[in-house]
Amino acid sequence: MKSNQYYATVAAITLGAVCSSASAGTYFQNFDGFTNGDTDVGDGSQMNGTANIQDGQLELTRDGVAGGFASFNIPAVAGSSLGWTATFDYTMIDSVGNNPPADGMSFNYGNFILGELGSAEEGMAGPVGVTSNLSFEIDTWMNGDPEQGVNIAEKIGGTTTDLIFTNGQILGDGTTVSGVATMSWDPVNGASFSTNGLETNAAFENVATTFGADDAHLFGLSARVGGANQTVLIDNLSITTVPEPSGTALFGLASLLLLRRRR
Repeated sequence: MKSNQYYATVAAITLGAVCSSASAGTYFQNFDGFTNGDTDVGDGSQMNGTANIQDGQLELTRDGVAGGFASFNIPAVAGSSLGWTATFDYTMIDSVGNNPPADGMSFNYGNFILGELGSAEEGMAGPVGVTSNLSFEIDTWMNGDPEQGVNIAEKIGGTTTDLIFTNGQILGDGTTVSGVATMSWDPVNGASFSTNGLETNAAFENVATTFGADDAHLFGLSARVGGANQTVLIDNLSITTVPEPSGTALFGLASLLLLRRRR
């Protein structure tokens, strides 16, 4: 006769198997293998405005070109309402002799559409149809001005609110900065945002949010230039959502606990 220890071991192995099958949703794009000027990477995402591929990176805006708004929007990633983490590499370039750097960019999670240009360093503040959005913002215009720097904001209904903010210069006139941005959100701990390589970096952890997350929400990058310009390049964009335990996994856990109790 097999012992309770045997059945507990079997239950544990089964639990591990079913839990591993309840994997997280993921998205990754390194923008390699495309021709300069391409605007479709074939994964369901959509480039809008001036966004295009340049030398294996996503170019949102270009220094010296007053191109207006640009965005790169990604279809919904399964399980995002349970929480997610996103990272990307960035390079911002302001050449010598052109206007000062501007205006900035943001990473967004909300109920916008694939064709939405967004509001750049203001997240998704402008579009009327966007009623729920969380934005991680880098504002480069008029460096040192009281409104500029890095922040997290949320849009609920028609109102956008800054949740946390650090004022400061992002890059100087005629300079280049590069680094990695990391953003995360979950219903319990809220939003976190960190950057490196900027003159003023984001270092925000567990900021409370109240916007309404939904598995149908999209992810997207938005940027713009006006009379003052900068190049914004993005690479190695990665998004991973929190896996949800399946019903089978929960049943396996209950069975394991029952066997331990019988022992």
